Amino acid sequence: MSDADLIPILPSDIALECLLRVPLQSLSDLRQVCSSWRSLFSNPSFFETRRANGCQSHLVCILQTASSPLIKSPVYYISTYNQKDNEWSTLPPLPHLPRGLPLFCCCVSIGSKVVLVGGWDPSSCSVLTSVYIYDFLQGRWQRGAPMPTARSFFACAATRDGKIVVAGGHDNNKNALRSAQVYDVSADSWEDLPDMAHERDECKAICFDGKILVVSGYPTDLQGQFVSSAESFDFAERKWQQRENFWPAGSAPNSLVVFKDRPHALQNGKLVRWGAEKETWEALAVLPTAVRISKCMAPLADGILIVGSCGSAESTSAMRWHAGNPSPWRQVNNEGGLGIVQHTACTVQF
Repeated sequence: MSDADLIPILPSDIALECLLRVPLQSLSDLRQVCSSWRSLFSNPSFFETRRANGCQSHLVCILQTASSPLIKSPVYYISTYNQKDNEWSTLPPLPHLPRGLPLFCCCVSIGSKVVLVGGWDPSSCSVLTSVYIYDFLQGRWQRGAPMPTARSFFACAATRDGKIVVAGGHDNNKNALRSAQVYDVSADSWEDLPDMAHERDECKAICFDGKILVVSGYPTDLQGQFVSSAESFDFAERKWQQRENFWPAGSAPNSLVVFKDRPHALQNGKLVRWGAEKETWEALAVLPTAVRISKCMAPLADGILIVGSCGSAESTSAMRWHAGNPSPWRQVNNEGGLGIVQHTACTVQF
């Protein structure tokens, strides 16, 4: 393929500049236009150039219901927020689940893909081991290999090399788990990891400092009493390492995200950041009233999207925090509000 084939009426460099700016949601449709575009959008160098030229999309995926207080049995779908265009849209529904997405599933991103792991069947509330993958380049859903272990309310995070780690949670008998597994998305295969040192139900995982860090949670005999410790897994050494006093004891870690290679979270009505030198959390900003009760967070190119409410499901709002801005908060709701939102979100950067 030569660049001259991209858009015949334009010089090759101008044609490429145009295509570099195509929104992520449109790539699957534009791949069908001609063989030149399909080849271009399949080339990894195209996306490397997008990142280098500042054309990369940051698309936040949020699991939510339709905004109506009259809904008795909520049907969940994925709404997306495009930071660059400040626009909201939705992903196609899962053809395998006509009653909507799994309840309490985990949502992570790998390259151009969004991966939904586990959760509960929306009809029977039975625990699922399913994996569903939406590929923005292909514009469709596909099924992945199921989790080897049934677990609920587990930690889930993506590594830098395209894998997904699940850890902790609880089994069908409400027993907290120490086990962990890793899913290779490209190979569509699972592998067992060594057990963590402690049981961790309702824990949270992030990729930090090149390792998977599983934060807080609680053991079976301390239901709901979140611990302050964390454990990090080093793939090179194949072992877990204990980290004491990383998280405030008694507080659920569901707001934890990584922005600019540093953990950020919501604590006591404030947005805080982990300070590695002092090994403590430092306050960055007071949360607006509209998102004082947090639902989920996701990193953006220059800040963080925070979804929360002031007390009721129908008042759920989305606020952008802009790092370094004198007026850092901006409301970015889609029309009609966000309805009921699950405690999970992810950002596709492509």
